[in-house]
Amino acid sequence: MSRFARLSIQIAITAVLATALSLVVPVFVDRREFATAVTNYGKDPSSQSEAILRRESDKNQRLALMTHLTAAGILFVVMNAGWWLVARGSRNRRKTV
Repeated sequence: MSRFARLSIQIAITAVLATALSLVVPVFVDRREFATAVTNYGKDPSSQSEAILRRESDKNQRLALMTHLTAAGILFVVMNAGWWLVARGSRNRRKTV
């Protein structure tokens, strides 16, 4: 198997694993604006407060998605670095034996 094929497989595997691991962990976004919107909607369930609540909920979901993507990126880099270090160590052991 060529070096390019192994690298492609490594990148694909680590990308899938990083994405899966980052999506498994729940993200909790605690924003004062969202809590205020929920409280205001509970006090006065008008269409205006519902629109504000929807907008704040969308911001929370966007922040959670960005957190998942950031975590996936960090995991991807860490896993590839670990894979590279393990492969490098095994190459060094084969050469000395």
